[in-house]
Amino acid sequence: MSYYVRFYADRPVALKALGTAIKSVAADYKIDGGDLMRGADVLAEIGIDSVGTDMFVEELSSRIGMINQVPGDAAQWVANRIRGTQSIVSVRIDPQISWDLLAPLWSSLSGMSTGLTQVDGQGFYDGPNFIFAMA
Repeated sequence: MSYYVRFYADRPVALKALGTAIKSVAADYKIDGGDLMRGADVLAEIGIDSVGTDMFVEELSSRIGMINQVPGDAAQWVANRIRGTQSIVSVRIDPQISWDLLAPLWSSLSGMSTGLTQVDGQGFYDGPNFIFAMA
């Protein structure tokens, strides 16, 4: 069963620009119709929702609502930080795929924008630093 990783980018991120960035990091990678591919192998599915779209507003509101149920300063800090999000990059990953194979994606995203990462079943991260757990 797949899981999602969401990157809450502080700057706008477009799928075409992300594909170009990934290709500059690893020439054998590409984004084709939302699929992150290495050669002919699909590694993950990528979707991007940006400011001004209904999906963006729905996703951001839902996530902030969940965060607000978590007590503590870390959760409040995350909620405040993601309110400034410009794009939400959602990555659907099959657990059979090695995290290392996704390295060009993560380095490209962090090169395009600062932001926070949320991993289903784990919680929020600021870069490699774990902030707090959230299912």
